[in-house]
Amino acid sequence: MTEPKPTRPAVFIEKIFPVTLLNKQVYYEHGGNPFKGLHRWYSRKPLSFSRASVLGSLLPDTVTMEEFEYLLGLNRRVAGHPDSTTKLYKTPPSPERIKQVHDLCEQTWGTRTPTVLDAFAGGGSIPFEAVRYGLNVLASDLNPVAVVTMKAAMEYPLKFGPDLQHEIDKWVKWVGDEAEKRLGEFFPSQEGETVQNYLWAHTVVCPSCDSVVPLSPNWWLSKASNYSGKGQVRKVTSDWYAVKPVPNLEKKRVDFELVKGRKNTASTIKTPEGDFNPNDHNTINRGIGKCPNCSYIIETELFYKAAEENTLGHQLYAVCFRKGEGGFEFRIPQEKDILALKISELEIQSKIQNNSSTRSIPTEDIPPGEKTEQNYIRTYAKSWAGMFNSRQLLTLTTYVEILHEVKEKIGLELDSATADAILTYLAFALDRCIDYNSRLSGWHSGHPSADRASKTHAFNLNWNYPEISGDGELWRWCSKAITPHYTTLCSFLGISTGFDSIFEYDQPHSNVVKINLSSADALVHIPNGSLDCVITDPPYYSSIHYSELSDFFYVWQKRVLGDIFPELYFSELTDKDREAVANPSRFRNMGESAEELANRDYEAKMALAFAEYFRVLRDDGVMTVQFNHKDSGAWDVLAKSLIDAGFEITASWAVSTENPQNLHQAQKNSVSSTVLLVCRKRDPNAGSAWWDDLRPELANLVEQRAPEFEANDIGGIDLYLSAFGPALNVFSRAWPVLDSSGVEMRPEVAFGEARKAIANYRFRKLLEADTAGFDPLTQWYILAWDAFRAREFPFDEARQLALAVGGFNVRDLDRTHKLLDSASGTCKLLTPQQRLKKRAFSTNPDEFTAIALVDGLHAIIALYLEEQSVDPVRRFLKATGLLSNDLFMRAWEVALKAIPHIGDERKRMVEEKALADLWLAMDEIQAKVLYVQPELAFEEGQMGLF
Repeated sequence: MTEPKPTRPAVFIEKIFPVTLLNKQVYYEHGGNPFKGLHRWYSRKPLSFSRASVLGSLLPDTVTMEEFEYLLGLNRRVAGHPDSTTKLYKTPPSPERIKQVHDLCEQTWGTRTPTVLDAFAGGGSIPFEAVRYGLNVLASDLNPVAVVTMKAAMEYPLKFGPDLQHEIDKWVKWVGDEAEKRLGEFFPSQEGETVQNYLWAHTVVCPSCDSVVPLSPNWWLSKASNYSGKGQVRKVTSDWYAVKPVPNLEKKRVDFELVKGRKNTASTIKTPEGDFNPNDHNTINRGIGKCPNCSYIIETELFYKAAEENTLGHQLYAVCFRKGEGGFEFRIPQEKDILALKISELEIQSKIQNNSSTRSIPTEDIPPGEKTEQNYIRTYAKSWAGMFNSRQLLTLTTYVEILHEVKEKIGLELDSATADAILTYLAFALDRCIDYNSRLSGWHSGHPSADRASKTHAFNLNWNYPEISGDGELWRWCSKAITPHYTTLCSFLGISTGFDSIFEYDQPHSNVVKINLSSADALVHIPNGSLDCVITDPPYYSSIHYSELSDFFYVWQKRVLGDIFPELYFSELTDKDREAVANPSRFRNMGESAEELANRDYEAKMALAFAEYFRVLRDDGVMTVQFNHKDSGAWDVLAKSLIDAGFEITASWAVSTENPQNLHQAQKNSVSSTVLLVCRKRDPNAGSAWWDDLRPELANLVEQRAPEFEANDIGGIDLYLSAFGPALNVFSRAWPVLDSSGVEMRPEVAFGEARKAIANYRFRKLLEADTAGFDPLTQWYILAWDAFRAREFPFDEARQLALAVGGFNVRDLDRTHKLLDSASGTCKLLTPQQRLKKRAFSTNPDEFTAIALVDGLHAIIALYLEEQSVDPVRRFLKATGLLSNDLFMRAWEVALKAIPHIGDERKRMVEEKALADLWLAMDEIQAKVLYVQPELAFEEGQMGLF
């Protein structure tokens, strides 16, 4: 007799996941990824990670790891080793692989092309990968900037193919040529030079001497003789450049003189008059200004007042140019430059006074918000047009006017759908111009160039900022960085000229993906139980305020694309009220804590969104949720929303998805992983459960899975994060979970139990024996190094680890034991020398009293570093009895295992180096402490916990 088919098909991701492989693949994607470079979006997940999430959620668990690697796009294993050369993000799956995936989907789901939904689609990584496999894809987002970005990344390449690139290039050139004609008089060049950039400083009037003071934290122009980019080294400047402020009290101003010369030190230029340090002549530092003419100290409040009264000015202090094909050179502004500025100011004022100016100038007020209030942006700029100086605004509005003319011209030559696609890419080129040419943009003197305004997840007005020459350089440079991506995206999707597409055997291109503007809590366009799979990357609590940040682009997009996509750009600004983000600015002055109200609002919206996901998912379907917030409260809200919606969690995996350029910064815990939570509809007849009954089962399951996670190279913080899955698996199967008095428990108790189980498991493994006798403080210290692998980490992570270890309050680590410093939510482990200065212990044997074993370790390290000799350490160990203390020797041994070893001698942790040096120098320690000297440099990532 054959066994009945299970009610829900077990899928690959519930059994295993290629975490190590993906950690390596993600590394390839940071840098020149055309998909990510198409338009700025925040926290876009890597394509390789998204591809594995899609396939892992759809393919059956009978697929082997080797087969899964092949279906991802890697070559077959050789001698048992996976392919380590293929870069998945730029490799479309072959028709053979797609056919195999479709065959497996038909066996598993009853359809060759299951429907995949992401209603928090954002930058579109998940839908893009689902489209590459020819699946039916529903992608939506509440934010119009995200929606139009997805259209450009998927819909247009699928619809028009690579032949559209010719038309895009044609009109990009037309816009550039027109800009050069219309703006040339405002950007004059001296004979033989081509101006690239202008360097500006904000100014304020000194209250003491009435001088106009240009404000800058330094006056560097360039400190790079050569610049290496994309494998090429090109000459930038033969000398280092800076400007020097020259007081001019008589004329109530500050002039400048150019300083150039060879590099002398890291911060000085060698000149005939001696070394010049541009940092020594700053006029503002930490918000406090100083007048070069009278040395008056200008307080921060004066800047705010000047901004409010619209008297904060701008001064051009340097011009960057090229001569022929040579490198960058710099000069002081000439009379011709100043005259052009005056003309441009008159021109933009004329445009502003024109009643039709709103067609090209973003006159919308900047609303109150978490990011617009931050750094007093609304003080410095009242409207979105205020983010730019007069000539920058003139340049950008001229581009908008030209694009309106392009729209009419293209309409005479091409059909409306093709014209819309071309205009979208031209609008993206405009957005890049906006990003690099504003008062929020920065100047990078290390490789002289402008930095984008959207570099961080906040608005930051820079005291000094660049302006890229608007008559040609700005448009050409920015469009070149955007529009050629179209052909690359076509190739990413496997589409070649003539539409020899990967989809030709299955279905028309245009039916593969449907992109909508909609809120995740109102998926009215999707019938009940109609979807096979949901894969989604929801907003992370308050991490990123998408709508506030995207308004910077939205107000310009609306002016170019508003009549093309009226359904996207119908509102003045993006929707803040319906956005699922914990945004306290929406709840100010309501009689309760704004933060608490914002958190409750986020939780309610997430619950509604997951309830919609539950409604549209078929009963045997699977939902995979990506989440990477560090704060334990965010995890609790997410899990509670999932459970309340009717889901149980069946598996979890942690993958390093953040920028790996920071992975070697072992001194600071600054990078987080993304955790995949695999969810299924919970059995409605499961009934409730008692927490006391579930707790031992949960702890046992976590400890059982821990070796399996480690076998897949999941360690450090990732191990703690991965443990949340098994914990939630137990916790979410029956709901509600009640304590002994019948009160409903929140998921945070499951996370606490999971942390405790992993902490116990890791400490036993490090110790290779029973942990009896080790004090909680030393346990915490060793586990902190083992988990965080960094000196700095968030305070909440330290608190959660203290709760897992037990025995003390985390505040005691700072105030009583002086083991760390904490400020602004961040902790930093103090070095033994720092603890000694704070009198946490004594290196005098007669006065030494070890409250914890870690005090003994720190005492000998501090003594060794102070005396630079082994003998005082030997005497201290004998006098205090530590030499014969077996537990102390075990602590020494386990500390050497836990504290990360860094191959670069200059960056080694002082604790690890001192303990290793002492071990090498003392035979009596070698006899008691087992230590294998590492040969390789420490290369683990620094991940975020809880």
